[in-house]
Amino acid sequence: MSHKDRIRAFLKTDRAILMGCIGIALIVWIFMKMAQNHVTDVTVDVTYELPGNKIFAETPPSSIKPEIKGTGWALFARYIRNLTPDISLNLADRPSQTISPAQLAAHVRQQLPYQVEVRPPSQSINVRLDDKAGKRIPLLLSKTPKFAPQFQASAPPTLSPDSITIYGPASLIASVEHWTVEPLSDGIKTDINQLVALRPHSNQQVSFSSTKITCTIPVEKFTEKTLSLPVSIINAPDSLLLTIYPAKINVTCRVGLSDYNTVTASQFKAIVDFTKVDVENYNYVPVSLSEQSEQVSHVRLSPESVEFIISR
Repeated sequence: MSHKDRIRAFLKTDRAILMGCIGIALIVWIFMKMAQNHVTDVTVDVTYELPGNKIFAETPPSSIKPEIKGTGWALFARYIRNLTPDISLNLADRPSQTISPAQLAAHVRQQLPYQVEVRPPSQSINVRLDDKAGKRIPLLLSKTPKFAPQFQASAPPTLSPDSITIYGPASLIASVEHWTVEPLSDGIKTDINQLVALRPHSNQQVSFSSTKITCTIPVEKFTEKTLSLPVSIINAPDSLLLTIYPAKINVTCRVGLSDYNTVTASQFKAIVDFTKVDVENYNYVPVSLSEQSEQVSHVRLSPESVEFIISR
């Protein structure tokens, strides 16, 4: 039996008739569904035309999602023709305005086939413009970096540049007095000379003249040094002869290895101040430092107070 004869024989079978009926029913069903109305949403990009001297006080949405309704044929035609609407809004008329859902839907409607109905989006777009302004402000570290044990900064951290220009809405940046950079990683034990990013602003309309800053921190090991200091008496009553014990105290401080030999007792002055001491009821007075080396930190005194004896 030839190939054509086999096809003719198959077409006379019940299976062929059933498949034909199913095919016809499917075509009819597709035509019926395509003739019915369907609702779907569409993403519409929104752009804005601003006057040259204006900027957004707050960033408005960059897109909306209205619903569109139409027959399956109309929606399919839009898809085939790649009709993706977008909106361009001219904001030159007034600094503050609200674009209603109906206005937005009208803009979208102009770009779609007449058979497609546009349903307004659920929200309006509120636009508030402000004067574009710039201001020079200093930069700071957002927090003091933490060093590895037995390491410290041998000089204050520096930022380069140490100030930047912030641009944005005039009403917003008027209150900005300084800006910070992102924090450095903890556990520092070598010199730092790295680029750090500025902390971002929550308002997308704000920008900076620089976004990367060089942070430099010289780092060195430190040790402790203990010095013995005589204690001086100040503001003692003229009518009393005071003797303190002990007459010397120890000062323990943290110092960098490079400065260890340059820190001496002559850079410190320990005193006891009798201005606010009730000499009739107390016989101890606290010790304090009126002078100390700028090369040290974490200073401790031992003892922190001394006994005094009154000789009349």
